[in-house]
Amino acid sequence: MDIAKAVPAGRIVAVGRGADRAAIVVKALALLDEQGLAGCTIEAVAAWSGLDAAHIKEHFADRDALLVAMAEAMALAAPAVTAEGWRDQLAGRALAGRDVMLSRRDGGLLFAQMPTIFPVGGSAHDCVPAMCAAGFSLADARAAMLLVDRFTIGCALAEQNAAGTGEGRASFEAQLDVVLAGIAATQPAGIATRRDERQSSFQSRLWVFLRDARESANISFARTAHVNELDRRILLLLLAQGPMTLAVISMACGVDKAQISRAIKRMGEVSLLSRGGIRSPIRLSTTGRQLAERLQRQAELRNRELTFGISDEQIVALFGVLDILLGRAIALFEQERRLSSAHNQREQVDFQDLVDEGLPDENGVAVDRSRVLPPFVTLCSYMLRGGALAHKRRTGLSNFESWVLDEVCKNPPISWPQLVLALYRDQSQAGRTVNHLIDIGLVERTGKPGRRHGFFAPTAEGQRISDLIDETQVRRSEFLFQGIPAEQLDIFMTAFETLARNAEVQVARERAIQEMDRD
Repeated sequence: MDIAKAVPAGRIVAVGRGADRAAIVVKALALLDEQGLAGCTIEAVAAWSGLDAAHIKEHFADRDALLVAMAEAMALAAPAVTAEGWRDQLAGRALAGRDVMLSRRDGGLLFAQMPTIFPVGGSAHDCVPAMCAAGFSLADARAAMLLVDRFTIGCALAEQNAAGTGEGRASFEAQLDVVLAGIAATQPAGIATRRDERQSSFQSRLWVFLRDARESANISFARTAHVNELDRRILLLLLAQGPMTLAVISMACGVDKAQISRAIKRMGEVSLLSRGGIRSPIRLSTTGRQLAERLQRQAELRNRELTFGISDEQIVALFGVLDILLGRAIALFEQERRLSSAHNQREQVDFQDLVDEGLPDENGVAVDRSRVLPPFVTLCSYMLRGGALAHKRRTGLSNFESWVLDEVCKNPPISWPQLVLALYRDQSQAGRTVNHLIDIGLVERTGKPGRRHGFFAPTAEGQRISDLIDETQVRRSEFLFQGIPAEQLDIFMTAFETLARNAEVQVARERAIQEMDRD
């Protein structure tokens, strides 16, 4: 079709070759009102305004870029609305957004095609700061604002495509109230409470994150080389850092020297590592370097997947907080070692103990050697070692016994299948620990004798011990996170939550691939 003929001659207004970007957007919006979104192309705008299409393309690379500029201009034209609380701010944003979209033909359809939502009225309608101040996390605040934006777009689309059905501002406000009530129902008691909850649960969430990463890594790397987790970790550490002594490797990994020594001996016997003497630095052999480089390429790919959706700025903040947490976790561990020594208690928590008491596989740590995971792995190692010593010193319980008691106390009575699922352990291991807690009077069981399908609850003494464990954990958590700026900590937690979600996706994919390979 000849665009010039399709547009009424009287509507062609020459603006000259010197027309700037803003003038083109104005003409494009006028054409939107006349022709609708489908008729708003670069060629149509050129014919409408008397410009060459080539001139418009000097300002807008393609039609999508022009549409974005049009939506942005509409959003910025909205009047600012002053509101105090986050709920009123979200309501004002939605109402202003609806007005903006209904002000132009196909306005809802235009905003529905945007890669991001523009805050109507500029920054006056950015509700995130107010929501964060009310206790929402940064991620939750952004998700709530996006929910309201998408709801507004949907309503605008329905109104513009179903004229005369009785839908209007009153109906929109009533539906908006329902959406805002749902968001309000998720509001934490306050920002301090929300941060405390995230901090106190960080260790358990970290363990689950590393468990998922470890399982997906095992499946993925098994397709490249049959090297166990600790050996793989040492190979990649030496590739990244160069020759290192046994003590430095132990410190970097958070694994005791005896276990590192066995791994080095094992890899030396197959010519992957070499060293000049018993105290000499360990280095990669030619064969070891070739294997490490293959593993590194695969680790880098997994790392890109794991960090998908995390910006460079968030990565910088993530590592900044990790450095602080790791230094403090090591300090706590060393303090517990000294206290244990003063109480004539040897360090009963090497990594094989942690395997038996709660961590998977032979190395006691969930390992993947990408650029992001290693500091999390080492942090988890020191947090668990220090925490296990603290629990042993104050309650006499091992790490896994403390964990089982904590699960029993969360929402008693808990059924046997629920308990096993919460512990990620087979029934025999969980059963031995539960029976021991029953024998020492910390847990009581109801149900038929001789059957595991009963219900479990803490005794009065068990609840007292659980409260003592919680108190210890809170004090340790406070030490780890104290003094970290709130904004930096929010960025860290948001990035960590993204990592955890990506790890879930990775492990689900690797399990699916593994099943297909078996078939």
